[in-house]
Amino acid sequence: MKIKIEKGLTNNSYKDGQFFYQEKKKNSFNHRINYDLLSNLDFVPKMIHNNDKDIYFDWIEGKEIEVNDINLAKVAHLMKTLHNSKLDFPPSNHASRIKEYRKILVEKNIKIPVIDKYFKKINLILRNMKKDIPLHNDLWLENIIIDKNEKIWFVDWEYASKGDKHFDLAYFIESCRLSDEQETVFLNAYDDYDYEYVLQHRILVLYLTILWLHTFPENNMPFGDQEFIEKIDSISNKLEERQREWKKIKF
Repeated sequence: MKIKIEKGLTNNSYKDGQFFYQEKKKNSFNHRINYDLLSNLDFVPKMIHNNDKDIYFDWIEGKEIEVNDINLAKVAHLMKTLHNSKLDFPPSNHASRIKEYRKILVEKNIKIPVIDKYFKKINLILRNMKKDIPLHNDLWLENIIIDKNEKIWFVDWEYASKGDKHFDLAYFIESCRLSDEQETVFLNAYDDYDYEYVLQHRILVLYLTILWLHTFPENNMPFGDQEFIEKIDSISNKLEERQREWKKIKF
């Protein structure tokens, strides 16, 4: 008997016996990955069946990870394994997502001051970002499972594409609302990063989240946007302060 999983925001997902079953609801950006590639990663559940309409994976019995130093380090190492894997994921769609979501806001006559305020900065970040690293693109707590043996699994790969590793790092930091101390543990475990780029991509993640939220009908948004609107200014100020400090050191 199929038991519906209520947490998903796009597809219809179920526990079907010993399997995870998902009915695909395609849009312009999801389910473009060749799911067979994921068999190269030992922290992805085994795929059983896949076609244009639905997909089956082994069911992983577990729970969302607790955000602690040990698990943050584990996630960082798995993320780095993915980023170093050279798997041939679909091309980056980050810029096209921004473009499409902004178009929807125009069509709905929705004006959000922060979206216009950071338009040029976002375009600059998109223009300068690397686009050759395989990314998950949706690593938040509900897509990370820890089983009874303390093994961590990444699930829900529908938005996977190539891009800049700093986007995945920033997405995890923002979606899990890591404190400064937790962010430091996580990034130190990952080790190979540029913190200025992390801050840039945190702005990008927040911007994309605000846009995405407003693609939903106003009375059906999964959560509000105010938290993300307020945080963009905070992260942008932090980035500018860091850039000023770097100029002092450089000259």
